Amino acid sequence: MKIKNKGNTMASAKAGAGASTGITVLNSQGTKVFILDVPATAWADCAAAVTAIQAGQLVGCPQSLGSMTATRSSTTYKCLSSNQTAKSLGAIEYGNLEIGLLLDPNDKAGQAAIKKAFADNTEVIVGIELSNMAEGTPAATPVKGNGTVFWFKAGVSSVATEIAMDAAVLYNVTLEISSEITECPMKENIAKTP
Repeated sequence: MKIKNKGNTMASAKAGAGASTGITVLNSQGTKVFILDVPATAWADCAAAVTAIQAGQLVGCPQSLGSMTATRSSTTYKCLSSNQTAKSLGAIEYGNLEIGLLLDPNDKAGQAAIKKAFADNTEVIVGIELSNMAEGTPAATPVKGNGTVFWFKAGVSSVATEIAMDAAVLYNVTLEISSEITECPMKENIAKTP
């Protein structure tokens, strides 16, 4: 087995004629969370979205992000006259996202933006950038590229300050996802994104 450190991909040296098989592992370490106001006009494409998100308020030191979920309700129909069944699916419903943060009273950007959204009962854009930067890309900037970015509109439904014995003080936030979850792929140069 040959282990390639870049991209955390493990691939067999004898994969076949030019084919590369392997397991890609994307580390969560290095994931960034951004908060920004909902734009007055929709972004035209991923390039515009990622540029705006990276210019948003960076939320300091997230501990956990939970799961971004989208589900459809399912109804099963059965016949009395046979063993046949059929299913119908309902509309898409987006879940909530639980974010755990180290409480930082001096975070006048990210945590302050979350507190303001909760107090004002206003929706925000949440951008989550993964750590899969392109090779040779030292930093996530609109010029140098970006990791995979997920973004969506959300309201802040709850905030909680958690204080426990022998532990850091945490700031836990629940975001109610209220739009489609859009995925913008990793790019070496975001300007190339269609």
